[in-house]
Amino acid sequence: MERHITPHNLIRRIGPALLLGIAILVALEWGLPAAGIPVYLLPPPSRVVAAALQPEVRLAYHTLATANAALIGLAIGAFMAFMLAIAFLFLRPLEDALYPWVLLGQSLPSVALAPLLTIWLGSGLAPRAAMAALFASFPLLIAAISGLRRPAPEQLAMMQAYGASQWQIFRLLRLPAALPFIFSGLRVAGALAVIGALVSELSGAGQGLGYLITTSTYRLATDRAFAAVAAAAGLALALHGCFLWLERIVVYWERDR
Repeated sequence: MERHITPHNLIRRIGPALLLGIAILVALEWGLPAAGIPVYLLPPPSRVVAAALQPEVRLAYHTLATANAALIGLAIGAFMAFMLAIAFLFLRPLEDALYPWVLLGQSLPSVALAPLLTIWLGSGLAPRAAMAALFASFPLLIAAISGLRRPAPEQLAMMQAYGASQWQIFRLLRLPAALPFIFSGLRVAGALAVIGALVSELSGAGQGLGYLITTSTYRLATDRAFAAVAAAAGLALALHGCFLWLERIVVYWERDR
């Protein structure tokens, strides 16, 4: 039977984590001043909230800039990963030739790659979206390949025995089997896209949460930097929640598992 999300179930699932978070915030609020830690090193949560609400910080503006780059990069990375997974599925020699290079691309240090993208693409939206796409594409590629190859040989043989074409097998068997894997990859890729956009903004940008972190640390405005970090974490969690909600709607046959 399908399990519906009720307020009771929701509280039971997120309640322990929420209580732990509140306990940590309370401990930091009272413990940091008691320990004599300077606010420019580690500000208490109340100062971070106050900094986030300051108009000159423009936290909402920078959050939207990072979200824009992350979402565009995520869309590009998802499209590239899914197309490449389909190509690998039907052209095994292509996978043998390209997959080692894909792994090599993932091993490149992002800190070194981000300035190069800024040189090649400028300091606007393009390098930030490109970095987000690079971060997001790899887990989606792995998830899509695993999902598309999930059907058992017996299932494929039965479809072929009934005269199904490769397109019909893909649409009716492989794609539904891959959807849970793809959504799992999207939940990971959403957070990685935010990280990719931040890395690009840290290397040189005029807006975004990474830019806000850089300028704040230069001025020892640690409370503003922590506010930007918290906004980035909230953005990643929001994307995770959106994909989890979409998965429950699209992959409805997996709800009771």
